Amino acid sequence: MAREFSRKDNLTKETLLALARAGCFIIAATSPYFLTNFLQAYFNDKMKQACWKRAERLRELEKKRIVSFQELADGKIKIELTQRGQSWIRCYQLEDLEINKPKKWDRKWRLIFYDIPEYNKKARDALSKKLRNLGLYQLQKSLWVSAYDCLPEIEFCCAVFNIDMNNHIFYLEIQTVPKEKEIKKWFNLA
Repeated sequence: MAREFSRKDNLTKETLLALARAGCFIIAATSPYFLTNFLQAYFNDKMKQACWKRAERLRELEKKRIVSFQELADGKIKIELTQRGQSWIRCYQLEDLEINKPKKWDRKWRLIFYDIPEYNKKARDALSKKLRNLGLYQLQKSLWVSAYDCLPEIEFCCAVFNIDMNNHIFYLEIQTVPKEKEIKKWFNLA
C-alpha cells in the first residue's frame, strides 16, 4: 500500500505526515505557481527543484486519490487527506513505531499472547512480524515477552490490522518468566 512511494524516497512520507499533522492546508490560489510557492514556504525547501518535486508528488498523490484538492468559494484551495491517504499515514506510523524504553527497568515482564482465528491469518502474521520488529522475545509461536510497557503499541497494531483486542489479544504483567536469563540477555538487562 504505502510502500509504492516509500522505496523511492521520503518525499511522499514527509509530505503526507505534515498534511496529517496540519489536518488540511488551505491556500490562496492567485498564481499558477501557488502550490510550489506554498510548499517552499511550508517545508522550508531552499531549492526550487525540491519544491517542484514536492508539488509534482502532491499531484501524483491527487491522481491516486490519496489527497484531494478542493476549490473553496473564496478562491482558496483546500488540500486534505482522503480515507486512502489516512490508511497510508497509519502504515507510515506503523513503520516508525517503537517501544519507549525507560532508563531504569521496573523489573516486570509483559506477556503478550494471542489466539487469532485462521480466517484472520494475514493479520495474525502481520502482528507477529511487527512484534518481532519491535524487539519482543518470542517464547512460543503466539507468546511474546517484553521487558517494557508496550500496551499502547499493541493497541495501535491491533487497530491497524483490524484485530479485536478484547477477544483475541491478552496482555499480562508478571514478576518472573521462564528462560529469564536468556530473555534478560535479549533485552540487555543481564
